[in-house]
Amino acid sequence: MQSKDQAITHASELGEYAYCRAAWWLGRVQGLPSANRAALARGHTLHQEHGRRARWAAQLGSVAAWTLGLALVLVVVGLVLCTIGGEGL
Repeated sequence: MQSKDQAITHASELGEYAYCRAAWWLGRVQGLPSANRAALARGHTLHQEHGRRARWAAQLGSVAAWTLGLALVLVVVGLVLCTIGGEGL
């Protein structure tokens, strides 16, 4: 288990610190809630949607790669069959 001194620092926390050190200190050290809850909730929702779309794009990329590989195999098989079939003429 991690102690408070060994807490993980997330990229969003670094961004918060860079944007406003005082707000970071009030939230992380003093434990005061942000007055900007609606914007934080909206950002969380947008971040989840982006993650969902990124996973979907990765899956589509995999499907495209497999489809291209199958197409290449079919082209090679077709060329081999044409070559074999042409020898009998």
